[in-house]
Amino acid sequence: MKNKLKNFFNYSSSERKGSIALVVILLIALSGYWIINLIKESSDEKFDSLSNEIESLTKLDVSQSQNSKEVVYFEFNPNEINKQSWMKLGFSEKQAQSIIKYREKGGYFYKKEDLKRLYVVSDSLYNLLEPFIIIQSLSKASSSNSLDKCYFVKLIEDTIPVYDSFTGIEKVICDKKEGKYFYYIGGFSNAEIAKREQVKVSADGFEKTEVVHLNCNFGFVINKEKSSNNYKKKQLGDGVNSLKSEIKNFKVEVNSADTTMFKSLKGIGSYYSNRIVKYRNALGGYYNIEQIKEVYGIPQEVVDQNINRLIIDTLNIVKININECETGDLKKHPYISWNIANSIVQIRKSQKPYNSIEEIKKSDLVNEEIYRKIAPYLKTE
Repeated sequence: MKNKLKNFFNYSSSERKGSIALVVILLIALSGYWIINLIKESSDEKFDSLSNEIESLTKLDVSQSQNSKEVVYFEFNPNEINKQSWMKLGFSEKQAQSIIKYREKGGYFYKKEDLKRLYVVSDSLYNLLEPFIIIQSLSKASSSNSLDKCYFVKLIEDTIPVYDSFTGIEKVICDKKEGKYFYYIGGFSNAEIAKREQVKVSADGFEKTEVVHLNCNFGFVINKEKSSNNYKKKQLGDGVNSLKSEIKNFKVEVNSADTTMFKSLKGIGSYYSNRIVKYRNALGGYYNIEQIKEVYGIPQEVVDQNINRLIIDTLNIVKININECETGDLKKHPYISWNIANSIVQIRKSQKPYNSIEEIKKSDLVNEEIYRKIAPYLKTE
């Protein structure tokens, strides 16, 4: 009996291999079934997610279509309509608000084509709006009442003309009274607008500003190439032309001028004027206009376009006494290196004091070019 049982549970080598193979096949089959179900569930989830996304986008598109407003063209006066009316004409809320701000700052549309000056109005859009634009011409009486007087913000007053120191301000008006130059912004229709602009320019560094009520057509715009002049125009009289000429011909003595005087030059603002003065102090003064081109960062064309307004007084140049100075004193000059300074000082100490500036050529380091550059800044007594 035992032998029968033993023989029953004994497997041959081939039977054992077959059993193992069968188990492996069953495991693979079961795993495949599990993987197929997993993929199917994942695909169903992705499909459901995609369907939901498509549905939400469809709803959003429908919602936007329902909320979008139809453009309506109607006859309008651009000097009068409000923000909502601009939006009906197809402008966004932001664009409509920018047009309103333009008007609040004194902007006025005198003719249809003035609308094209606005950044938000393209040529194609203007062509669509042009047939509907109605601008009422001002009668002489109403023009005299509404435009003869405007509100301005006085920025500064000075005894010298200032030409190019109003960076970021679109339109600056210059006038001269009793030997002083006055600079304004404005041409505003009411005092409230002027007061708001006064707050803005005060934050930009103009400390002593005030709102004034003046004739709309006084003075002239000194930076009108950057902006159109929107207040009432008139033929410039001899007085204004004379003031223009005076500003353009005002001379600046480069060795005594302060930064304000340099800012009266075309193309030179606070940044360049400070650098010109700083370099002048390091040199001891300029002996040639061309030296201003050595100022770091200043374009040569800026110097060239102001060449007729610059003059030099060389009596103001600060000079170094080469019979008393030490190496450290000489090498502070931008044109003199430590080696040259030390050579000049050592020759004096080893021989005798210099009788003339030309004697510094005894140094092998001082050639003709260097001598011409540094000689104006040296003296012997």
